[in-house]
Amino acid sequence: MVSGRVLGARLPVVLAAGLVAALAGCATVPSGGAPQRVSGGSGQAQAFVQPLPPPSPGASWLPQEVVFGFLHASASFATDPAAARQYLVPGSLRRNWQPQGVTVLGSPRALSVGYYPRSARVQPSAQGGPAVFAVVKFVGPRLATVSPTGQYQYQSGSPVYQFRLTDVKGVWLINGLPRELLLLRSDFEEVYQPRNLYFLSPEGFLVPDPVFMPVRVGAGALSSGLATSLVSGLLSDNGGWLSGATRTAFPAGTKLIGPVTISDGTADVDLSSAAAAGEIPLMVEQIAETLRSSAYSPPLAHSVRLSIDNKPQNPGALPGPLVPPVANPSVPVYFYDAGGVSTLTAKPGQTSVVLRSAQIGQAPITATAATRPEQASSEQLAVAVAAGNGCAVFIGSPGSTAAYRAYALSDSGGPCTSLSWDGDGNLWAVAGSRIWVLQPGRQPAAVTPPALPGTSDTGSRILALRMAPDGVRAALLVRSAGGTRLLLAAVSYRTHGASFGTAVTIGSDLSGAAALSWYSPYDLAVLAGTGIYEVPLSGGASQLLGPAPSGARWLSTNGSEFVVGTAGNKIYESASPDGKWMWFASGTAPVYPG
Repeated sequence: MVSGRVLGARLPVVLAAGLVAALAGCATVPSGGAPQRVSGGSGQAQAFVQPLPPPSPGASWLPQEVVFGFLHASASFATDPAAARQYLVPGSLRRNWQPQGVTVLGSPRALSVGYYPRSARVQPSAQGGPAVFAVVKFVGPRLATVSPTGQYQYQSGSPVYQFRLTDVKGVWLINGLPRELLLLRSDFEEVYQPRNLYFLSPEGFLVPDPVFMPVRVGAGALSSGLATSLVSGLLSDNGGWLSGATRTAFPAGTKLIGPVTISDGTADVDLSSAAAAGEIPLMVEQIAETLRSSAYSPPLAHSVRLSIDNKPQNPGALPGPLVPPVANPSVPVYFYDAGGVSTLTAKPGQTSVVLRSAQIGQAPITATAATRPEQASSEQLAVAVAAGNGCAVFIGSPGSTAAYRAYALSDSGGPCTSLSWDGDGNLWAVAGSRIWVLQPGRQPAAVTPPALPGTSDTGSRILALRMAPDGVRAALLVRSAGGTRLLLAAVSYRTHGASFGTAVTIGSDLSGAAALSWYSPYDLAVLAGTGIYEVPLSGGASQLLGPAPSGARWLSTNGSEFVVGTAGNKIYESASPDGKWMWFASGTAPVYPG
């Protein structure tokens, strides 16, 4: 049995070892390092165990050990601020220090410690004497920030962080520090949990907005504290990348009356009187989906009882699902072959031609096609063709002998490289760095591409754009001087047309991305290198689903089946990309609806 005194004596050595490990480690995104291989589909929940904070600093601790003890204790700040404040000098700093936002750090490097005067390098004595202090500096690297409402934003950089420490009765304590809460990546992963807030699209779909929330230990604290934080997030402007493109059913001024409580899987939520003027059924659905979602973490509740000013409400049922699936599983795969556009049939090697070149007057370019995500009986097919040095799109009914209707997009800038239909019937087209939208009953309209974070727009090329069925979220694959990047951007609709908000980065742990497809409302499937990866929209680590067929160039999925087209003019299909691919047809650019 080890006594407490021995543990106290050894703690600086343990912290020093941790510091060496931190300085030797490689920096990754806060959600994780290299992509990991997993089995199964998306939406796998994770378990979280909050670590115990380190004890108070002791007389034998060096300044750098105090700083790194403080960084580890900061992981508990949301639930136990005293754990970190015990590292600060007594007085107003310890009582009042309130960090401004969260910054996630990779493994710190270039550590330096300066003592003033230099004689203070020897641990000062508790007997008093001239004032001494130390300065600890290290380079981040900064990986991301988390907003007060939980939005995770990649924000790379290598700032220098500085801590000033002073001797207080023989113990080094911090009396000067950065304004933000600094969390090491490993600590962030242990104490913050990915969740979804649900807002409304213009058409009334529920749109998930990924956030990170601090986790409390214990079922009661988890069910009440975390649920209260999530519902509070629904009542305010989330301020994230979806802000402005979505709306909330809660009227302005709506507030929580007391915390959310959960009993037997039912959440009791009491709102202020302002909520009475809102869309009560939709408010209940926003809360219910937020608390029962299992996309990234276990659900908190399965149903909601809503009260307004302590008066129970009976909102009635809404038709569902309000979170649209990525594709209709009854709609087949379309692809290009020598005769035009075909669809796969039940037997490998046999296909059915649904669009012949004569119907559009020329052969479609073998780059892209899209089918509208509706019932097969009302489906529409769009194909891109060359129009001089530009692009035109033809739209018609699969299998019909009627001529397809032509829409000229541009006569310059090169051919279209991507087509995608959203659940509202809007067709999105990409050529080079340009984007167009074809809304029902309107002519094609150019849309300014989203601002690309951390890179110059000059020379950037959009390789693919895939719209989510909710019609709000766009996933983009962009090539610039720094390589290919995966981005998310939200679409806002106004009377004058559509516009994109600022894009945010996901999947930064992948390199060489070549194709993408919506895997679920919460994840993308991405072809990168020789593998296929699941990339969560929360900012989580990319998960290796399995190897891709040799020479893979195209990828599409309906959430359960995968199809891949190769440079060798072959199309493969699999129920899960675990290496068991079956050749199905000869052709290129296979796509599911969307």
